Amino acid sequence: MKRITPYILIFAITAILGSCDKPTEEQKKADALFQKITKVYTLNPDGSMDYHYQHELDLHTHYAFNRLYGETFIVYNPEHQELTINRSETETAEGKMVPSPDNAFNEVLPRFASGAPPYHQLREMVVTHTGLEKNSTIYVDYNIHSEAGYQPFLMENTVLAESSPVRELVIKVRFPQDKELNYKLLNAEETLNISNKDDMKEYKWVFEDLQATSKEDHQPAFHEHLPRLIFSTADFNKATSYFMDQFSYDLPVSIGEGVKEALKGKKNKMDSVLAIREMVVNHVNHFDIPLEHKGYTLHSNEQVLKNNGGTTFEKTVLLTSILRKTGFEAQPVAIIPDSFHSEELGNLECWEKYFVELQHEGQPVYLSAINDNGFNKLYGQTGEVHVRFHDTQKKAEAEKIEKAISTKHLKGTFSMPDIQNIQGEMTATVSHCENPYLAVEKDEQAAKSMLSPGFPASSMKGYKIQTMTPEKSRIHYTIEQKLSPDQQNGYRFISIPQTRTGLDHSHLDRLTAERKAPFEIGWPIELRYQYTIELPESVELVTETTSLEKSGKIGKVSINIENADGKVSIDRHLKINKQIISPEAYPSFREMVTLWKKDNYRTLTFKEAEEE
Repeated sequence: MKRITPYILIFAITAILGSCDKPTEEQKKADALFQKITKVYTLNPDGSMDYHYQHELDLHTHYAFNRLYGETFIVYNPEHQELTINRSETETAEGKMVPSPDNAFNEVLPRFASGAPPYHQLREMVVTHTGLEKNSTIYVDYNIHSEAGYQPFLMENTVLAESSPVRELVIKVRFPQDKELNYKLLNAEETLNISNKDDMKEYKWVFEDLQATSKEDHQPAFHEHLPRLIFSTADFNKATSYFMDQFSYDLPVSIGEGVKEALKGKKNKMDSVLAIREMVVNHVNHFDIPLEHKGYTLHSNEQVLKNNGGTTFEKTVLLTSILRKTGFEAQPVAIIPDSFHSEELGNLECWEKYFVELQHEGQPVYLSAINDNGFNKLYGQTGEVHVRFHDTQKKAEAEKIEKAISTKHLKGTFSMPDIQNIQGEMTATVSHCENPYLAVEKDEQAAKSMLSPGFPASSMKGYKIQTMTPEKSRIHYTIEQKLSPDQQNGYRFISIPQTRTGLDHSHLDRLTAERKAPFEIGWPIELRYQYTIELPESVELVTETTSLEKSGKIGKVSINIENADGKVSIDRHLKINKQIISPEAYPSFREMVTLWKKDNYRTLTFKEAEEE
């Protein structure tokens, strides 16, 4: 008995520890479960780099292997990188190992490189997994070796969550001891362990029981809410200097005739600017190639024109160069999400967007080199860090731009000669992202469509632009509109006129009752419709007096409808002062939007007045 006891004790301890390591109920119910993911990033002493990836993935449902994980996709550049697949096999539910056959490895052109001839050397290895069934396990192990000089420094911006739960994620970063590693860990608990071996230093993080990413729509565009690790062996100044050393504003002589033709007949400064923008946007192809797959190198303006296409930043430099050549002060700007940025961290993968900045009427204007934006793009990037490249100083400047609330205020006085017609005057005051400044500068007739669909362009009998600046505009309208009221049982229904706004792009018609992930709208917004309508004696307003207001941390909504002395007064006001709505604030947000869009508060009901 004395000999057996220690074994019983060891068995009991092992059983207890094993029971603590069982998957959670949520993990069991998931379509699949990553038992373990390991990512190892290595900067070798000779400047070459290695990325070693492994995962062990349990499949729980048919959907998991028929739609989600039947293949693994690996993008690399064979001109500068070597891919080695160490393992690709499946363990069946019965425990049999099924390796991927030779014909399971197929190279294709990455989708983002389609239509981009300068990048047709890129490859995507498609690894098809075989032997898949419920309760099987996929094992994947591969390495990408990058030659020295292909990438300027070791860096990564990686989300620590997958489309299925992860029981354990291990990230290791190895680099020579004479280097330094700067990093930011977001939305995750710090688990760093630092060790030294020979001439190498290793940073190791271990994350356990990571939840799957949400499938909900309208999540923040930059995914700032997810757990994330950002690191680099360069600081911000080194990273921006590397970038700036690569580009210049020199242009080939051959572009001169094209620019001259584009500017023909242009009468003012902004006409010329928009003509140049249109030339770059519509006549130079956009190659949407991630910087990491081109070694963070840039093509010159001459190469971009020769290829008839460039990446987002290359087109941004081209647009800047042409504007400078024609006498405008312009400079490129990169956008970094605020939570990603620090002066100690230089990671080019954090640069999410690019624009050209110029000054007009004493105000900054941002232009996109890849689309014809109708409003000043500066205001769509407020709340983020803006990196301006000052070529004269040969350095970049980072500045956080405070978040701005875009406004649209319509105030009008109308009369109804009869139930079929409405006429009167209205003033529209719009700002920031709700201000179609560039669209109106390009074509003044665009002001006629600013109030649609509530007031279509055909109803505009006259308009006068009182103020038109990149930040704020005010336009006065004279309106005559024929109404088409719905009829039912002797009642007529007329929708209170409202315009298209940034909220329309957020598709708020159907909001789920609950929310796990943050909800992002187009931009913080304040809408206000103030109408006074004089009613004809032949009709009687049935809509009852309405007065309601709801408010919370993210904004407020108020709706007031009054009928007195033959006039109906309408005041609808909505303010959402956050672009990203947290799950905690979502119920309040949903309540306000539901009230705002409720038909009862957006419709006037009439009937024929009874004769006395």
